Amino acid sequence: MAFSNELKEIRKDIPAGSIVRLVREFDNKPFALAFYHPHSLISARIISRDAGREIDEDFFRSRIKEAFERRTFILKERSAARIIHGESDFLPGLIVEKYNEILTFQITSAGMELQKDLIVALLKEIFTPLSIIEKNTSYLRKLEGLPEIEQIVFGTETETIIHDSHGIKFAVSLLKGQKTGFYLDQMENRTSFARYVKQNDYVLDLFSNEGGFALNAAAKGADVLAVDASGQALLSASKNAELNGVREKVRTETTDCFEFLKANTEKYDAVILDPPSLLRSKKELNTAKKGYFNLHKNAMKAVKPEGILATASCSHHFTRELFIETIRDAAGDQNRSVTILEERGAGADHPVLAMMPETEYLKMFILRVH
Repeated sequence: MAFSNELKEIRKDIPAGSIVRLVREFDNKPFALAFYHPHSLISARIISRDAGREIDEDFFRSRIKEAFERRTFILKERSAARIIHGESDFLPGLIVEKYNEILTFQITSAGMELQKDLIVALLKEIFTPLSIIEKNTSYLRKLEGLPEIEQIVFGTETETIIHDSHGIKFAVSLLKGQKTGFYLDQMENRTSFARYVKQNDYVLDLFSNEGGFALNAAAKGADVLAVDASGQALLSASKNAELNGVREKVRTETTDCFEFLKANTEKYDAVILDPPSLLRSKKELNTAKKGYFNLHKNAMKAVKPEGILATASCSHHFTRELFIETIRDAAGDQNRSVTILEERGAGADHPVLAMMPETEYLKMFILRVH
């Protein structure tokens, strides 16, 4: 990936999405092929370090197959996974997820948008899915000058039941679901959190969405209060609780999670904080830091002594160091101390490209609050 200020020249006469050869300034040697965009902050998205490679149908076929083969062990444990994770699978701007025999995809680069018809054809050829659903509603598309689209591009099936590695079931509606259909990046974190939950614990799951953390806690015998601003999401959580035979263990409350926690007077054995991103750019950092601080300060009040706090941030610009600092400051504000039991990120189906920090967006800590 190359930003506009890293290139010697921005050629306005080259159409957005074109495949270009990048050349080193000091010796004039080509070193990579990339999708080019003359009007984006990210001017070049590298698709191959082999500057002589032909970018054709066989190229994309092999890249898709390689990405899928890297996840076969995951799909032996659970029935849904992200099978292509953009730059981390050397397919910049392409996300594909597999839910049993249904595929969803999202494209966030102009270069990959030009390859969309080919990508769909290859997904049909390689996976023979029941359906393929286009979930192109990401705000990142606006930055590339692309329209938002959400539609079925193949087949008719849009709903299925998936399970995680603990056998917890989720009924998912992929056309209606958020982002690419379901929050798969937290699948492994939900099962890890459940290790710290005991029979009859009282658990608060904030920003519960469709109940991923809540259901894993309820399956361990905990009584869970799931809170979210979306009544529709909590309706799905209740249906999922019923699907797993734990309906009597999960209560829901539709309200703003920040306001709920601010007014809360109850104490819980475990609290989960999994908010949506509080900042999309560095300009929003101070406001986001204040929001995270208040959220954690009030969560510290709600956790019993020696209780568990599981907290996540999916904001890339909210760094690990800033996250820990905020947790520490919030604990100090409440005369509490915390120990880190586990530090986690997105699951193995969301790999991080070491040379591209932007691919490491999800941070999660499982803490004991003293």
